[in-house]
Amino acid sequence: MKVENTNLANQIKDVYVSDSGIFYFLDGIIISEINEGVTYTWDEAQEIIHEALKHYPSGKQICYISNRVNKYSVKPQDWLKFQKGNLKLNGYAIVTEFESSWQSALMEKFFFRFKMERFNDLYEAINWCRLRNQSKYRQFNVG
Repeated sequence: MKVENTNLANQIKDVYVSDSGIFYFLDGIIISEINEGVTYTWDEAQEIIHEALKHYPSGKQICYISNRVNKYSVKPQDWLKFQKGNLKLNGYAIVTEFESSWQSALMEKFFFRFKMERFNDLYEAINWCRLRNQSKYRQFNVG
């Protein structure tokens, strides 16, 4: 389910549209919807990290939700670059109904150190992120 088809409108603080997709900024949560057919790389990620740093003060508890409503690919080795960054993540949620997207995500998991969970439902992913942010789990650098 795309964010635009949910009842989350009152929780969205800002929306950023790039060539690679749409990014929704909520309180402590970033939700991405990457466009169909995109190969998402470090270059695209840096643009979003820059935007996120405008929205979230240093030390803010943040989780990232990859709402995989489209099929796209990721360069998993680029995740290594995230470890050295200024943005801190508590967790990484993947919402997908595509088994192939989850299999790709399992490969991504080898390249980064923060907590990753899979969900079939966007609302469940949001609840998981809120719990992680409230519990102040260890944060990991990105960007």
